[in-house]
Amino acid sequence: CFNLMDITCVIAKGTVDCESKSDESQSDKKEGGLSISTDAKVCNEVIEISELLLTRRGAQYQSGSGKTIWRGQKEILVDFFLTSECDYIQNILLRADDESQRGLNSLYKDGEESGKNISRCLLVNRIHIANQTLTASASSQIPRRLKKLRDGAGTNATIPASLFTLEMNMETLQSHLGSEESPYKGGNCTSLRACEAVIDGLCNLSCHPNINVRGNALSITDFLMTRFGWVVKHRTSRLLSAISLRDDDLKGVDGIPSTQELVTQVNAQGRRTRLAEVVKGVLKLVSLPKILKHMMWNETDRFELVKTVCGTQRLLSLLPPEDVAKVVYYVNSIFLLFRSRNFSLLRVSQADQMAHESCLEFLIDMLQDGSKSATAPDEKSDEVADDSDAGEMHWRDRLVASWFLLQFVDEKDLVTTKPQLMSKVWTTCFTLIKEEVGQPIQRVSLGLLGRLVSLALVDMSQPESIGAGQPDVSLLREFFTSEQACKALGNALVYDHREDTSVGGGHGAQWSSGVQEIIRDATANLSTRTLFPFQRVSVKTSIYKLQHSQLLCSALLAIGYKNAKVAVGYLLAQATELVASPPSEDQRNQQCTAAEIFGGVCRAMLLYSTTPEDREIIWDTLLLPFLEDAVQKTPTYIIGAYFDACRWGIHHFPPKHFFPLLKFTVMKVQTTLWQRDGVEETEQGSGVATAMADRFALQSKWLYFIQSVLIELDGEDDVGATSKLPWYTAGLLHDNVLASEGSNDEEIEL
Repeated sequence: CFNLMDITCVIAKGTVDCESKSDESQSDKKEGGLSISTDAKVCNEVIEISELLLTRRGAQYQSGSGKTIWRGQKEILVDFFLTSECDYIQNILLRADDESQRGLNSLYKDGEESGKNISRCLLVNRIHIANQTLTASASSQIPRRLKKLRDGAGTNATIPASLFTLEMNMETLQSHLGSEESPYKGGNCTSLRACEAVIDGLCNLSCHPNINVRGNALSITDFLMTRFGWVVKHRTSRLLSAISLRDDDLKGVDGIPSTQELVTQVNAQGRRTRLAEVVKGVLKLVSLPKILKHMMWNETDRFELVKTVCGTQRLLSLLPPEDVAKVVYYVNSIFLLFRSRNFSLLRVSQADQMAHESCLEFLIDMLQDGSKSATAPDEKSDEVADDSDAGEMHWRDRLVASWFLLQFVDEKDLVTTKPQLMSKVWTTCFTLIKEEVGQPIQRVSLGLLGRLVSLALVDMSQPESIGAGQPDVSLLREFFTSEQACKALGNALVYDHREDTSVGGGHGAQWSSGVQEIIRDATANLSTRTLFPFQRVSVKTSIYKLQHSQLLCSALLAIGYKNAKVAVGYLLAQATELVASPPSEDQRNQQCTAAEIFGGVCRAMLLYSTTPEDREIIWDTLLLPFLEDAVQKTPTYIIGAYFDACRWGIHHFPPKHFFPLLKFTVMKVQTTLWQRDGVEETEQGSGVATAMADRFALQSKWLYFIQSVLIELDGEDDVGATSKLPWYTAGLLHDNVLASEGSNDEEIEL
């Protein structure tokens, strides 16, 4: 291990800097150090030897594949189906008193002849494979045993300084290889420290200029993490600092070259090729499962990862143009891996809470001030200052920051975090909804609004939240009582639909890698999950987004009845404008959004109503006038959205809550059905024919719409049961609705 460690140190010394560094001495080239470091065959041999010494140790590590082969041989040689058929034929011959079958054992799997259906060779091979498995398992436990003997049973023991160094040269290496005695005789120079130094060398080879060497070193390093898992803990900060260009004094630490020093080094073509190679290697190391898993178990490490992923704008501006796309892809791969494994952490200490709040403040600052650098490193040279990005942040960085903010906010933040911080979160969410018109970040902001509203309505009666207080929704009330804010919210809901592929050539959206996943997560956070509809009749259209109606309903319930009445007026006014939108590529989404607004407003106001008089006023003054105007202006292919919106608005309510809607729809059907207005068929011209066609379309709309009301009628046989809530709605409706039902003895007159 010590000889292998020396070789990796020599290779690292030759590749730690750019190949055209001005202060490189000619003596190193003559000594052969540069030729060894750039020889791909030598590097690959070193990687293979490292794998043999650190993981296999002569054990039969491929016992798993051998066991698979043995199972296949057993299935081929032991055909149980054929055996059963032979048993059956033999029994038939015995019953037929066949002389040739006399003397054979009919009990094939029982008695003296049993157990011989497996060959002796297969049995011996299975024992040999089991022995190999035990040997390999014992070999994998050797590094852990050495670690336990050195540091004790504790997991927080300090690892000694690494033996890996960049001071090794070819002459020293030759002397060490030719010496009969090991030059490392100290008590601290143990084989375990040598193995850890070899891992440092493999991390350096993961940043090698040769792409094949980098790939081989990464695969072996990933395998080594399963045997030397404790080395991951002390490498995460070093890897993230290399990506963030904040490693001035960390050259060669953990085998990673200093990216900050490589910024000032260019090759013969004037490009920072070596910087790009190191950055790509470090990004691949961070994306290893073991390393990324460790970063997710601590709030501080998560914060550092967030700063690194969201602060790559300056790094990308320094890389050669041909390497920018690859680096962006590697960074996005880290983000997607984090997204696929993300989970909520329980903050049990004050340090975790402070790290969590610092992360939220950082994300809010990024979204509020796009010109602020995510890492803001100190510029120490004129070259670095000239290359630094002084403009606004890239839209992708802000989009990723909004996703992190969406995922990291939880119900405890609304009641335990500093009020000033949560006020910034609400304000940032509202600002992005108003300003980022039609952008993906606006859709993520809608998801953040839905998450905040849902968390505000969460029952805080759990044992850990008793006495924590109620969330402050004053900014939410202020937002929904503003006409301009409600209009901006309506427009944001319009853009939160899929594109109308029937307009503009039929091409769907082509998002870059990672953006589609972010939008999908934002949509999932718009509202809580529901099983709507419970009835067998499914939804009528796929363009209607139930989450939008749920979002508006939850927001109106959170701000109180008085503020909700003001907000309902603004929202229905915006919906009226959307219904009358002129033909365009967004017309379908605008008219569908109007239906979603109606569904959310209808359900919220019915939940607020406590008396029949209140429900009569709500239907006659707010909902029915809008519905009459909207159905007349909405095309037939969009009427399915109102079908679903109406069902959602009255879903799980007793029929007496929407009895005015039933009377209204029946009246509309009666007044529009087969009405000709005294026009004779013989005198019909082109204009009259058009009017008849429009009237027929209107009749069809109302007939289609009344079906949604009839579907939601309770199908109980007992007439008195029609005024009762279904048994499964106890946790789905607001408390005031349940209280208003009383004894449920009242019957409805239809």
